[in-house]
Amino acid sequence: MLLCIPQFFHGQTIPYSIGRIVVSSDGNEHDHDDWAATPFTLALLAAHNLQDKLTVYTFSDHIWGSNHNKSEGKAQMRISALEGKEIYNFKNSNFIEAVEDSTKAIKAIIKEINKSSKKNPLTIIAAGPMHVVGSAIEKAHVSKLKFVRIISHSNWNDNHADKPYDWEQHSGWTWKEIQDKFESKGLIIDRIANQNGGDDYNGMKAPKALFDWIKTSPIRNHSEEMQKQLDWLYSRQLTCVKKGDFDPSDAGMIIYLLTGKQKTNPSDAKAIIEGGVK
Repeated sequence: MLLCIPQFFHGQTIPYSIGRIVVSSDGNEHDHDDWAATPFTLALLAAHNLQDKLTVYTFSDHIWGSNHNKSEGKAQMRISALEGKEIYNFKNSNFIEAVEDSTKAIKAIIKEINKSSKKNPLTIIAAGPMHVVGSAIEKAHVSKLKFVRIISHSNWNDNHADKPYDWEQHSGWTWKEIQDKFESKGLIIDRIANQNGGDDYNGMKAPKALFDWIKTSPIRNHSEEMQKQLDWLYSRQLTCVKKGDFDPSDAGMIIYLLTGKQKTNPSDAKAIIEGGVK
């Protein structure tokens, strides 16, 4: 008996099992959650030994400016992204500061989209305003879009390009515009539950006490490198405290990518990071 394989299957899987990963995050303006989320994102991917699968990480992708609402935004994102790259051994990943060179960031994502195939699909984690990733999708080969999945969880990220604050003027790609133009071309649109939490789940924005395991986990005894990673990870969470909560909310998309779980909480991150130590 022949096994029927649906024609719409193009290689992307949730939970993750195949292909490359691109992350685009902001953090240089408005909210400082990415100061904490970028380190957590890198820690979670590293726990699954996915360093070489993360091909591009664009950070500070609020390309319309930095440091207005958060005066340290640009500098803090450089610490979270570039120190994280070294601490978690992302030696072959291309980290790009999008606000400094948006053309370079967009071209890097275009290149990754255009590499995509059934055997080598691409997942884009959209952890900032959609304009950088939308611009790349628009300029990529349309025939490749069926091998690409884009994931978001945030209304603010989805809409900010066309909803500037009073002191700024800009427009650009939104989630709905990407969906309307490219879903029919095969792009997989994956909008998941809000990682800031909901009625029956904490999300990754959660009370600080739920992250105490970073300081006490037995995997700290595994190696000096592991202790250094966990100390640094916790120190970066301290940069984003909101009314007693840490807020690495965008990292919940990595938990979803790795597990398929949308209603996340810090214990999911604990299971992934501790489970990566053999």
